[in-house]
Amino acid sequence: MKLLQSFLILLILSLTFPVNIHSQKKSVGADVITSSDLESYVRFLASPLLGGRKNGDPGLDIAQEYIVSNIKLLGLKPLNGTSYLQSYQVIRNGIDQAKSVIKITPDTRDSTTVNGNIYQFFPEEPEDIIIEGEVVFAGYGLNSEKYKYNDFEGIATEGKIVLVMTRSPTSEDGTKYLFEGYDWDDFRSYSVKIRSLLFSKAKAVIFVTDPKSGFSSIEEQEPAIASAISSSMQLKGFEDPKFSLPGMMRILFVHRNVADELLKGTGKTLAELQVDIDKSLRPASFPIPGKRILIDIKTSESEITLNNIAGYIEGSDPVLKKEFIIYSGHADHIGGSGSRINYGADDNASGCAALLSIAEAFQSLEKKPPRSIMFLWVSGEEIGLFGSEYYVSNPLVPLENTIADLNMDMIGRVKGVADSTSDNPMSGPDEVFVITGNQSRDLVNIAKEVDDASELDFDYSLSGRNHPLQLFARSDHYNFVKKDIPVLFFTTGLHTDYHSPGDVVEKIDFIKMEKITEAMFQIGYNVANMKSRLKVNNPFSKW
Repeated sequence: MKLLQSFLILLILSLTFPVNIHSQKKSVGADVITSSDLESYVRFLASPLLGGRKNGDPGLDIAQEYIVSNIKLLGLKPLNGTSYLQSYQVIRNGIDQAKSVIKITPDTRDSTTVNGNIYQFFPEEPEDIIIEGEVVFAGYGLNSEKYKYNDFEGIATEGKIVLVMTRSPTSEDGTKYLFEGYDWDDFRSYSVKIRSLLFSKAKAVIFVTDPKSGFSSIEEQEPAIASAISSSMQLKGFEDPKFSLPGMMRILFVHRNVADELLKGTGKTLAELQVDIDKSLRPASFPIPGKRILIDIKTSESEITLNNIAGYIEGSDPVLKKEFIIYSGHADHIGGSGSRINYGADDNASGCAALLSIAEAFQSLEKKPPRSIMFLWVSGEEIGLFGSEYYVSNPLVPLENTIADLNMDMIGRVKGVADSTSDNPMSGPDEVFVITGNQSRDLVNIAKEVDDASELDFDYSLSGRNHPLQLFARSDHYNFVKKDIPVLFFTTGLHTDYHSPGDVVEKIDFIKMEKITEAMFQIGYNVANMKSRLKVNNPFSKW
């Protein structure tokens, strides 16, 4: 009876007095950061309405208007005069698909124009050029010593145009790869083929999607990749170093119609050739007789205006308020193609949402820290870290008064079954990767203190200049690094939904995201309240 009474008393008390879901009491300011607020921000920024927030598209404009509206409500002050926006221009140079053509000319007939877009993979910068010549079919374009397979054996490729298929030999249904060691669906696998192709001394290489893939073109199979390689971008007024040599090989993606037209009259279709290769695991390469191909590429140039967003909370000390801690994250994503949308819930609606919540946390403080806090939502990250590069070249507050940059990019996910490979390192439910170049021992020590007091475990294993994934140089903090400003970069990792339609709100862990946001708030709060300025004992300029 007494046991039952005790249970009832505990039950009543638990219903009467809410229990904090965290084991620790939140610090002042951090208590306004909630998973529900974070979710509401992410749901809007990753909604289909915004179409994936591609640079130059209306969806990014809508996202930025939403962010500006929220920071106005929070009472942040604009940094660019009376505007929250910092505008800059990007020059887009791309293949003019309407004017570019592919023609196939048999020995005995007039030429045939083949429809379909052209995408230039290498070199990166498209230019007006005509490529003409004989064609050699070279299977998958693979040379594998392990499997004693060489698509280039017995064929002459020098000065020719080489036709190759995507992916690698597969099972009959096309779902299982027979050459292990690579994910041949992953675009990074092309690096394996390009080594051999560059040594082939071919005039050009044209990739077509293999028939078993079920796709007819690169824009169907990899719309994000097709969009990325359809043009090159550079900041207006900034030099863009280019690697170019006379006669440099072109590597192009074309529609599979091109292969079908080239192979007419050879006695084999591309689908039949693929089946033969996959069954025997022996190459079926050969020069395509009696036909030449002409690829006439025309380019066009346009100018796009993009915007960064910057608002700040003024520090309370009359002297130290001239110094700023910056919180940064990128608002852009990669857009989509047709009905396929890359929503970018984690990349980087999660970071944008955290910035808003951290701003609210600082604004809720009765007494503001001595130093000022800037919140910077940049654009152009996905096309070359352009927004942050423009900012550090045209800072809204002097760089010498910028104490640190705390950057966040993809902070909402927990590792899944397919994650945590060398290419897809992911953190667990109570972990977050913190990436640093150890520029400032003071900043690292402050992070360690917050780590020790937090439920989170800070994992520094992806840090440094020499890590193979190079995450230290792949987000907006890196432009601050190059200006000798110490940084910490927070991310939950590279999940297998990265840059794909699978990056959706439903896969975000908002409880974990809340913890990360609180930890980042606390680090910035501690830096803003330091009596002396952070020492930068390992600056980039001395590396």
